[in-house]
Amino acid sequence: MALNTINFQLGTQYLSKIALQIERLLLTIHEACQETHPIIHHSALNDLFEIIKLTEKPELKGRFLKEFMRLEHMNKKSPNVKITASSFTDIFIQSQKLSQLSGHFGGKIHVDPFIQSIGFSSTGHTSDMGLYSPQLWFWLEDNATTRQNDLISWLKQLKPLYDTVTLYLSILREACHFKKITLEKGFYQCSLNYSNKATCHLVIVRMNKQDALIPKVQIGNHGLSLRLCEAKSMREIHDQTVSVELAIGKL
Repeated sequence: MALNTINFQLGTQYLSKIALQIERLLLTIHEACQETHPIIHHSALNDLFEIIKLTEKPELKGRFLKEFMRLEHMNKKSPNVKITASSFTDIFIQSQKLSQLSGHFGGKIHVDPFIQSIGFSSTGHTSDMGLYSPQLWFWLEDNATTRQNDLISWLKQLKPLYDTVTLYLSILREACHFKKITLEKGFYQCSLNYSNKATCHLVIVRMNKQDALIPKVQIGNHGLSLRLCEAKSMREIHDQTVSVELAIGKL
């Protein structure tokens, strides 16, 4: 992505929404593995707890598996839905891995006694030791290398989740083709053609950072509307004509 542009991504279905969220959380944890400050590691630990909450139900794995199977079927049956050969192979391989994966994403991370103790004490339960629980305080006061190694170890346990989310989002982004649109008085509207049973899963709005504007996207049963707002005041723009790039990923 160019330095002077920003991509706003909106998931419109359950899996695309949760995949974008998990991708962001995993990225911050990965970046924290390169850092040494305990505040950064504490933030990464909170992101880990968020991932655990999102993946604690085993049906998430099943939903991704069903979606990969659907994409395989659509790619074979529909001439208008094209997935690259490499992605098609990756879908087959990842589907096999998910079929063989027991339990839910993360495996033993969900029953790790250290993580459980910190998670329990940080969910609103007060501690006699002050703001942080003793377990968390001990971890934050440990040396940076130990915390980094812990984060790396936890990420390894989340690799099946990372591989699944990365593949799924790459397929959705491959289906996105940007076109330049003009918003008259800060508003744009278009219909969504759901022919061949293709459904909108991802919307990406690419904008110039210097405009200091953000998009408000609304998806209806048959259409998409886009408004622009000032980034700081959230005031809707009604007196400007602005050009942006829009991509809609339908599969």
